Amino acid sequence: MKVFYEDNKLEKLCTDEREMQKKRTDIAPRLKQRIKALEAAETVGELLSHDPLGKWHQLIGDLDGLWAGKLSANYRLLVRPDGPDEPWSAVTVTVIEIAAYH
Repeated sequence: MKVFYEDNKLEKLCTDEREMQKKRTDIAPRLKQRIKALEAAETVGELLSHDPLGKWHQLIGDLDGLWAGKLSANYRLLVRPDGPDEPWSAVTVTVIEIAAYH
Protein backbone atom coordinates (compact mmCIF):
# COMPACT_ATOMS: atom_id res chain seq x y z
CA MET A 1 0.00 0.00 0.00
CA LYS A 2 1.13 3.56 -0.58
CA VAL A 3 1.53 5.43 2.73
CA PHE A 4 1.36 9.21 3.10
CA TYR A 5 1.62 11.30 6.25
CA GLU A 6 -0.43 14.24 7.53
CA ASP A 7 2.74 16.30 8.04
CA ASN A 8 6.55 16.08 7.91
CA LYS A 9 6.94 15.83 11.69
CA LEU A 10 4.69 12.77 11.85
CA GLU A 11 6.43 11.21 8.85
CA LYS A 12 9.82 11.60 10.51
CA LEU A 13 8.51 10.06 13.75
CA CYS A 14 7.05 7.08 11.87
CA THR A 15 9.93 6.42 9.47
CA ASP A 16 13.13 7.47 11.27
CA GLU A 17 14.10 4.86 13.85
CA ARG A 18 16.33 7.28 15.77
CA GLU A 19 13.45 9.74 16.02
CA MET A 20 11.13 6.95 17.23
CA GLN A 21 13.55 5.92 19.95
CA LYS A 22 14.18 9.51 20.99
CA LYS A 23 10.57 10.74 21.10
CA ARG A 24 8.40 7.63 21.65
CA THR A 25 10.41 4.84 23.28
CA ASP A 26 7.16 3.62 24.86
CA ILE A 27 5.66 2.61 21.50
CA ALA A 28 8.64 2.52 19.10
CA PRO A 29 8.70 -1.26 18.40
CA ARG A 30 4.97 -1.46 17.72
CA LEU A 31 4.96 1.76 15.71
CA LYS A 32 7.62 0.27 13.46
CA GLN A 33 5.53 -2.93 13.09
CA ARG A 34 2.35 -1.03 12.21
CA ILE A 35 4.14 1.09 9.58
CA LYS A 36 5.74 -2.02 8.04
CA ALA A 37 2.29 -3.67 7.95
CA LEU A 38 0.84 -0.65 6.15
CA GLU A 39 3.62 -0.77 3.58
CA ALA A 40 3.34 -4.56 3.08
CA ALA A 41 -0.43 -4.82 2.71
CA GLU A 42 -1.94 -4.31 -0.73
CA THR A 43 -5.24 -2.98 0.66
CA VAL A 44 -6.58 -1.76 3.99
CA GLY A 45 -8.60 -4.96 4.31
CA GLU A 46 -5.40 -7.04 4.22
CA LEU A 47 -4.18 -5.41 7.43
CA LEU A 48 -6.42 -7.76 9.40
CA SER A 49 -4.53 -10.81 8.14
CA HIS A 50 -1.05 -9.29 7.64
CA ASP A 51 -0.94 -7.67 11.07
CA PRO A 52 -3.40 -9.41 13.43
CA LEU A 53 -1.60 -8.11 16.54
CA GLY A 54 -2.32 -4.57 15.34
CA LYS A 55 -6.03 -5.24 15.89
CA TRP A 56 -6.85 -2.92 13.00
CA HIS A 57 -10.42 -1.67 13.04
CA GLN A 58 -12.64 0.93 11.45
CA LEU A 59 -13.67 3.82 13.71
CA ILE A 60 -17.09 5.40 14.10
CA GLY A 61 -18.55 8.54 15.67
CA ASP A 62 -16.25 11.56 15.75
CA LEU A 63 -13.49 9.52 14.07
CA ASP A 64 -15.72 8.04 11.37
CA GLY A 65 -13.78 7.23 8.22
CA LEU A 66 -10.53 6.49 10.03
CA TRP A 67 -8.92 3.17 10.91
CA ALA A 68 -6.82 2.45 14.01
CA GLY A 69 -3.98 0.06 14.73
CA LYS A 70 -2.98 -0.75 18.30
CA LEU A 71 0.35 0.62 19.56
CA SER A 72 -0.15 0.14 23.32
CA ALA A 73 -2.95 -0.21 25.83
CA ASN A 74 -3.79 3.47 25.28
CA TYR A 75 -2.25 4.57 21.98
CA ARG A 76 -3.43 3.90 18.43
CA LEU A 77 -2.05 4.76 15.01
CA LEU A 78 -4.84 6.53 13.12
CA VAL A 79 -4.95 6.29 9.33
CA ARG A 80 -7.39 7.52 6.71
CA PRO A 81 -7.96 5.18 3.75
CA ASP A 82 -7.87 7.19 0.52
CA GLY A 83 -9.59 6.13 -2.64
CA PRO A 84 -12.75 4.20 -3.39
CA ASP A 85 -15.90 4.46 -1.33
CA GLU A 86 -15.24 1.06 0.25
CA PRO A 87 -12.31 1.59 2.69
CA TRP A 88 -11.47 -2.15 2.71
CA SER A 89 -10.24 -1.90 -0.87
CA ALA A 90 -8.24 1.34 -0.50
CA VAL A 91 -4.65 1.01 -1.74
CA THR A 92 -3.48 4.33 -0.28
CA VAL A 93 -3.63 5.60 3.30
CA THR A 94 -2.65 8.79 5.08
CA VAL A 95 -1.29 8.48 8.61
CA ILE A 96 -3.19 11.11 10.59
CA GLU A 97 -1.84 10.86 14.13
CA ILE A 98 -0.85 8.80 17.14
CA ALA A 99 -3.63 9.22 19.66
CA ALA A 100 -5.09 7.99 22.92
CA TYR A 101 -8.75 8.51 22.04
CA HIS A 102 -10.35 6.18 24.58
